[in-house]
Amino acid sequence: MSASNESGIQARLDRGVDEFNDGAYFEAHDTLEDVWMDVRGQERLFFQGLIQLAIGYYHLTCQNYPGAEHLLGRGLEKIEPYRPHHRGVGLDGVFVAAHSVREQILARGDEEELSWPKPVIERSGE
Repeated sequence: MSASNESGIQARLDRGVDEFNDGAYFEAHDTLEDVWMDVRGQERLFFQGLIQLAIGYYHLTCQNYPGAEHLLGRGLEKIEPYRPHHRGVGLDGVFVAAHSVREQILARGDEEELSWPKPVIERSGE
């Protein structure tokens, strides 16, 4: 991969993380999906996991709890091998937050609305 392509991927990853952290989950999904299209190999799973977490949180904002539970679960499976950090992204905090809200979804009653702390994807020095 060329240095310019690599820097473009990293810049778009950073933008997607910023959008996620701002609560713009659908936009983060779009940005990260654009990056995913340019990545090859096993690393695609890292990006796919972040995309699934973003759209899972988007479903939460729409109170689509079954969709949120499904996508959060799939995203967690994909990012777990990349913990604790990958490409300058700290994954432990968002992993724990997404796991916790997924457990809340699974335990909730049919009419119960959920509230959850805003997840944050941290930056790491790695």
